[in-house]
Amino acid sequence: MTSALCAAPALADSCAALAGLDLYGVQITNAEAQSAGTLPPDPMSAMTGGSPRPVAVGAHCLVEGKIEDREGVNGRYGITFQLRLPEDWNGRFLFQGGGGTDGFIAPATGAVPSTGSTAVPALQRGYAVVSMDSGHNGLGLDFTADQQARIDLAYAAIGKVNSAAKTLIRAYYTQLPEKSFFMGCSNGGREAMMAAERFPLEFAGVVAGNPGFHLSRAALGGVWDVQHLLPVAPEGQLHAALTQDELDTVSAEILKQCDALDGLEDGIVAAYGQCDFNAEALRGQLPDNKLDALVAVMGGAKDLNGNAVYTGWPWDPGIASAGWRAWKLGSADHPGLHETLTLPSTGAVFMTPPQTVPDTQDFGALAEAVADVGGYFDADDTYLSSFVARGGKMVIFQGAADPVFSATDITRWVEQSRADTGADFAQLFVVPGMTHCGGGPAFEDFDPLTLLENWEETGTAPEVMPAKAPSMPEREMPICAYPAYAAYTGGDVNALESYTCTQP
Repeated sequence: MTSALCAAPALADSCAALAGLDLYGVQITNAEAQSAGTLPPDPMSAMTGGSPRPVAVGAHCLVEGKIEDREGVNGRYGITFQLRLPEDWNGRFLFQGGGGTDGFIAPATGAVPSTGSTAVPALQRGYAVVSMDSGHNGLGLDFTADQQARIDLAYAAIGKVNSAAKTLIRAYYTQLPEKSFFMGCSNGGREAMMAAERFPLEFAGVVAGNPGFHLSRAALGGVWDVQHLLPVAPEGQLHAALTQDELDTVSAEILKQCDALDGLEDGIVAAYGQCDFNAEALRGQLPDNKLDALVAVMGGAKDLNGNAVYTGWPWDPGIASAGWRAWKLGSADHPGLHETLTLPSTGAVFMTPPQTVPDTQDFGALAEAVADVGGYFDADDTYLSSFVARGGKMVIFQGAADPVFSATDITRWVEQSRADTGADFAQLFVVPGMTHCGGGPAFEDFDPLTLLENWEETGTAPEVMPAKAPSMPEREMPICAYPAYAAYTGGDVNALESYTCTQP
């Protein structure tokens, strides 16, 4: 705990009075009672997995502030946060993760971070919820020139905001939270895992969605993708490297080979782990140079000796969806996110000093170049003994068709962390067809926060995450805890009870 929590507790007899608290290193810029109403959609939902829909909220106290306001090496810095304290508090606190390289404040509602989820947000459930910008303002990369801003984005802002939020919670409610959780997707999923790894005494559980836990290496995976797809792109237009018809052809071949493995041909490869896809079947369906480029992409980044720098990807029919294209390829109107975000941020965030990624095929050298920053930025620790000893639990969801962070990589982490920590404290739910934090031909409407709540209350690990498919409104299917998958066992294909979680 920082000194803000160790000092004698400050108290406030109203929401507005929170603005007058004297907290070390914390400026309260606004403290204002809010009537029940509706908050607009999260404008950054595509990056955070937050709610793309308006959120109804009850009466609450809105607190906004800044931690460690300072003059940095190239501008003004500090960690801006937003805290919402519900009038009808359930005694719990939820830290809401960000997305991308952060630099913005998402509405602190605690929406389940899958863009397809209709689950009740944490604020509506009675949680106090905080969100933050991680220590810099704006979506640009100039902040990477500031040493402290890098450290804050990597992990330090979590501890500082957690401390300030709990101090304000105690001042307002006259007690600390009974339970604290962290929930986020993408970089917010990385932050959720970092919360468990770097602050193991602070959180009872976390929900990590499509987590960028191995971010420095995943970034190199994005560089690898651009490097292999650009040469087959007409006139250097990356979006044209693979046409929609070509991706549809790939998706159809994946379904032809693997759709029936789960007992039902329905456009969903639930048995994704058993899909031993033979890409050579596409030879003649795709031009040779394009197929070779795609196989290289799906195989993952490698060094000059063929050793993995970043893991490969499952072959999933979601490869033909808009969410996959948005990252790997882009469109004529919207360049791919690997081009506009991954490539520049790899050099700016992970290389020292910040620089442009060199034009090289030596990915082993690139891996060495990002290793120092990756050492404190990646949430890839596998020894979480203190977190587990205090009863800490982790619910992870991951899209099988995620084009940014590989489902294969997070399964590797789950297996290694269980082995190293000696406990099954993390349950992973891989969603077939889903891309990054939602999207795709997928059962992406689910509620991992309720799974975590029930697990924490009963002590029984969840084996099934019930899910609906926005693209197939009449259907429900269980998402099974890794390594099990949902096998169709007969009956109404739209009903949960028609599926059984089956071990491979």
